[in-house]
Amino acid sequence: MRILYVIDSMTKDGAESQLLKTLDRLAPEQYEVSVVLSRAEGERVAELAALPCVREVATLAGKDRRIKLLEKAFALGGIVNAVEPDIVHSWLWYSNFLCGLSRKFSLWKQVPFIASQRGDYHARYGKFRLWLTEKLIYNTADVLLTNSAQIQQHLSQRYPGKKIVSIPNLLELPTEAWTQPHTCNTEEKLIVSVGRFAPEKGHRYLVEALNLLNQQDVAWRCTFLGEGELEAELRALTAEYGLSDQIAFPGFCEDVFSVLLTADVFVLPSLHESSPNALIEAMGIGMPCIASDVGGITDLIEDEKNGIRIPSQDPEALAAALHRMLTDSGFASELGRNARVTIQKKFNSAESLRKLEEIYQGFL
Repeated sequence: MRILYVIDSMTKDGAESQLLKTLDRLAPEQYEVSVVLSRAEGERVAELAALPCVREVATLAGKDRRIKLLEKAFALGGIVNAVEPDIVHSWLWYSNFLCGLSRKFSLWKQVPFIASQRGDYHARYGKFRLWLTEKLIYNTADVLLTNSAQIQQHLSQRYPGKKIVSIPNLLELPTEAWTQPHTCNTEEKLIVSVGRFAPEKGHRYLVEALNLLNQQDVAWRCTFLGEGELEAELRALTAEYGLSDQIAFPGFCEDVFSVLLTADVFVLPSLHESSPNALIEAMGIGMPCIASDVGGITDLIEDEKNGIRIPSQDPEALAAALHRMLTDSGFASELGRNARVTIQKKFNSAESLRKLEEIYQGFL
């Protein structure tokens, strides 16, 4: 089977990591893969090109010139006609939109089109962008894939005639599980947050919550693992609150688990999410987790059973949840144990890949 994947770029973000994990598991004797990067190459493009099933990688936007959207749509149509794939499978909104636009021009209408929605579009975008989404993604795609049962249910209610499938993320966890760090009450507790520094990730609300926590009887420090356009703004906010000695920004971390396993609590303060890899991985090793009550997070966390859900953009609620986690070790440990059981039940990489291949084979 010949598949053409379209994705914005090959950065270190979650969707790109999931694509790499997917392609690494596709048998090269059964699948021949071409990949179009619709915006830029990204730092993981060599890793992508080295996968056994990948035959070629093309980029529609180089460093020296920017290709306009319509030009990209026609260029993509040319690539589809040259590669002659059995399926076109796109990831992320921009690439989904570009594929829908290209297909709308009847450049490759006979080729099945799968669009992966990895975020909560209806929570994230305004009316005009949602209108474009409906016209050029939902209407043109043969199948919509999401990684959240909650979002699948929402989309199925809005578009009852569309084939919409939820497939959980592929998951790779270390064999070692989280255990309660052996720290005294007077020692500093370590808080960790993992994610791209972008507005929708809500990091500023965690900084504000930490400022409130600093006024209570808890010694703490916090590590923000990640990179992004808001790093300077977050550093400035940290300095404004006088927290620069307690909050660290070490950048992107290749071995996230080495940090998680030594921390006391994981926090994901997002404004909207689908099925976030960082939270799944933290829960999967048995960490106590706090996350915003949005999107697919409701599929993962049962409040005060296997984690704590708090309203998004609410520093006071987040500070209260942090205080409880850091001062009640028995409660935190119980949540962590239950979180690990939840992830073990919900996620099976072999089953997720089987579901995806079943969809692929269905088009033959």
